[in-house]
Amino acid sequence: MPTTATGKRQAANTEALQLADEDSFREALQQLIGTARRHLRIYSQSLSRALYNDPITVQALSEFARSSRYARIQLLITDSAPLLRHPHRVLPLVQRLSSRIELKKIQPTSEATDWEFALADRDQVLQKTDLEKWVGSYHAENPVRVRQLQDIFDQAWLHARPDPELKRLLL
Repeated sequence: MPTTATGKRQAANTEALQLADEDSFREALQQLIGTARRHLRIYSQSLSRALYNDPITVQALSEFARSSRYARIQLLITDSAPLLRHPHRVLPLVQRLSSRIELKKIQPTSEATDWEFALADRDQVLQKTDLEKWVGSYHAENPVRVRQLQDIFDQAWLHARPDPELKRLLL
């Protein structure tokens, strides 16, 4: 928890920035990536082209992955078909930085979700609560919510596998 100049602990800022359009999501995602220090965890249906195929976002992911030997990015997707149909800027990045970026696909036996999220370290969370609409929130500091979503991510990550189709594409 942050401290004030007098040394007293501050309460975590759990105020959410409400997001309602593609541009605000992209800006929040870029802020989340730009301020991350060690871990990025992204849980997405298919790495939305509007967010993750953006050149500035891809550059931010690249810079983060190369920023420290401890920097790690975990990408968890439920559908790889859109990535296979159309070139996506994240895939060459995954290939080039495979020791820092992992991409796995959730197994079909997992329960489908209609939301997505991105987590940075232990305090930042970006949530998209509806797949059809640009509705969600960004928390710059909400460790409680991050822990809840990280548990969901970790369980899904345990059962996820690298997608053989994407692996072939990356070779």
